[in-house]
Amino acid sequence: MCATVMVHSQPADISHRYTHFLRQHVKGDMTIQKCQGVMGYLELTESDSANCKVKNTFIKANSNQVRAICTGGGTPMGNSLFESNNRFPVVICKHKCKKKTLCQHTHPRCEYEGSSSTRKVVIACEREWPVHYGDDILIV
Repeated sequence: MCATVMVHSQPADISHRYTHFLRQHVKGDMTIQKCQGVMGYLELTESDSANCKVKNTFIKANSNQVRAICTGGGTPMGNSLFESNNRFPVVICKHKCKKKTLCQHTHPRCEYEGSSSTRKVVIACEREWPVHYGDDILIV
């Protein structure tokens, strides 16, 4: 007699991407006042460079709330992207330099300011796990 057991756990090949996504975009206690400190601590830069990241969005929720977008709490948009059915409070940290061509600051000389709002978020999901922050949608 043989039995197959399905375990609802995270696939090993997704673990790094999921952990990176959580670290970079999910912070339940984030505030606009924390932008400078958190962005510096995370050492976020533009892809493949040391240039300061222009913008980063933090979802003020816990990992289970965000994962729910991938498991029925989101609407498929194609290309593995899901738009949340519910709005989330977010904090958006933007680099203070307004003209990117005139300002090529590199980490750790990055300065950030924050704003907050409530938005639907768009995330990429891989086998029901959030792995990438796509965008956010302000509903007015």
